[in-house]
Parts: sequence; C-alpha cells; structure tokens
Amino acid sequence: MTTADKVSGDTDSRTELVRAAQRLLAQRPPSGITGKQVAKESGVHYGLIYHYFESKDALFLEAMQQLTSGYIKHRDDTVDRSVALPRLTFEGHEMWWRAAANFSADGGASYNSLGWTYPVLNHELEAILAHHPEVSELEAKAHIVREVCMNFGWMFFKETLARGMELTDEQMAELGHFISES
Repeated sequence: MTTADKVSGDTDSRTELVRAAQRLLAQRPPSGITGKQVAKESGVHYGLIYHYFESKDALFLEAMQQLTSGYIKHRDDTVDRSVALPRLTFEGHEMWWRAAANFSADGGASYNSLGWTYPVLNHELEAILAHHPEVSELEAKAHIVREVCMNFGWMFFKETLARGMELTDEQMAELGHFISES
C-alpha cells in the first residue's frame, strides 16, 4: 500500500464516520446513539472513531458543523434578501433539520455538551437585521422561532400525518414543497 492509498483510506474512513453520524443524528437524539452504532452504520472499525476524533461528541460536532455549513451556504446562495423575513426552507436540507430537531429534543442539553452556538439561527438573525434595519430584533427572532417550530414539527410528524391522512408519497412531496415555500 502506498502512502497515497493510506491517506485516501484514512480520509475515506473519516468521511464515512461523519456521514454515518449525520444519518444517525437525523434518526434519533445523540444520547440514543452509541459509537458501535456509528461504526456499524459507517462500515468502519469502531476503534477508528477515536483515531480520528477525540470523542463521540467531537464526531457529532463535526457531523453537525458540516451539515450546518452546507445549509448556511445554500441560504447565502439562494435566499432573496430583499424579503424581510424569508422562509427557512428544509427542501434539500432535510438531514440538517432532522439532526437539529433531534439535538433539540433534550432541551438543548446535547447542543450545550458540544459548545454549540446555534449558527443557523444566529446567521439568519444577523442576515435579516443587516438587510432590513426596519425589522426589530424581536420581530426577526419571532419569525425564526415560528419557522423552526414549523419545520421541526414537519420533521417529527410527517410520517404520522401521511398515514393519518392517507397521503401518497407524491402528495407528501407536494405538501412538503408547499410548506417549505409558502
């Protein structure tokens, strides 16, 4: 094995661990995920978690930082900032929303354990206030709170709603688009 192969394998294993952590965080709160589950989901040996990361929390932090960076970049690239209070859409970033909802399920204790500063919420607040000084800080925060509550509710209850209302996959996709965009 060449040095380049070894580095590539190291990068692939690390990447797979992060991706597996993201998938698991989108399914359940971090307190319900073991390192062995991450290893199994990633197909990477359990011991490599601690080779690449100081702790399971450090892996989860990396997973959330990557999801968050992608979502913030998407918002920076696509949001019409001429709109004073733009929607916090979830389409294309459902994994971030699910993971964020799961992290929030314990009242923020999981975020606190990571030293999380709620970058999406703070980024959105700063962007609204920078582009629309006529909007009060409280009004901007109220808008963000409504959006987060709506999207978290959608993430947690959409399967129940689909079954309860006998909605097809196509109808759910259309409804999700409507909710995300309206």
